Amino acid sequence: MKRVLVISIFKWILLLFILFFFIFPIYWLITTAFKPSQDWFSWPPIIIPRQLTLENFTGQAQGFEGSLSSSIENIVPYLKNSLVIALSTSLICTIVSSLAAYSIARFKIGGRRLASWIVSIRMLPPIATVLPVYLLFKNLGILDTWLAVILVHLVISIPFSTWVLISFFNGIPKELDEAAYIDGASVWKTFAYLIFPLSAPGVAAMATLSFIMSWGEFLMALILTSSVKSQTLPIFLGRYITGFRIAWGPLAAAGLVTMVPVVIFSFAMQRYLLRGLTFGAVKY
Repeated sequence: MKRVLVISIFKWILLLFILFFFIFPIYWLITTAFKPSQDWFSWPPIIIPRQLTLENFTGQAQGFEGSLSSSIENIVPYLKNSLVIALSTSLICTIVSSLAAYSIARFKIGGRRLASWIVSIRMLPPIATVLPVYLLFKNLGILDTWLAVILVHLVISIPFSTWVLISFFNGIPKELDEAAYIDGASVWKTFAYLIFPLSAPGVAAMATLSFIMSWGEFLMALILTSSVKSQTLPIFLGRYITGFRIAWGPLAAAGLVTMVPVVIFSFAMQRYLLRGLTFGAVKY
């Protein structure tokens, strides 16, 4: 009994430590967003703020001028850009990767090596493609547009989503397709009305992951955009970091606003997300 009790206590301690490891940064972000500027660099750090303020949201942080103290209202255009780009990327990625994964899983399009080749594209470092992509988009005249960022994010997200969704479609018995064909359904109807709904957990998981990836991507968005009409939230957050100082309060406030849409989207997909991330093994 003592051994069982010790093991149980150890498990609870380990669980609390892991929980603290993931929750504390979020707590620190939230508290810093409401701390006055004199508390950002205090030592020892102030875990529980003595006073709260909204100056980090209104651009009135003391000692920080210019872009370092810009009002959180300035985030709205960047928020709009990120929402359009991330939602478009998630939607297009879901459609394309689902069709590609189904064709590979059911009809063996491209043979057994195609799936491995697709996911190998994801292993290419984005920094290695920045220059050719920039020159290509410059010649096409689509620099500093939503389309440029969406296309790049699709190239990043579609290979991984396709690779993972293959395992979901392989987990659905082929007999269901054959029964639908016998009843007169076409391949498109079989996929749309039978197979796609059955794979909803996996599709939802991939849609959420592609949304999060697009939402937080910084490098390609920075290179391909140059104005507020198409720049995303990570670029807006970068204005609070200079070579001389960091405006921790406004940065935390903007980060808090940036985090909210991702949390809402994840909760909206929570019904399918957990099952989708743990369903079956990734195999081909």
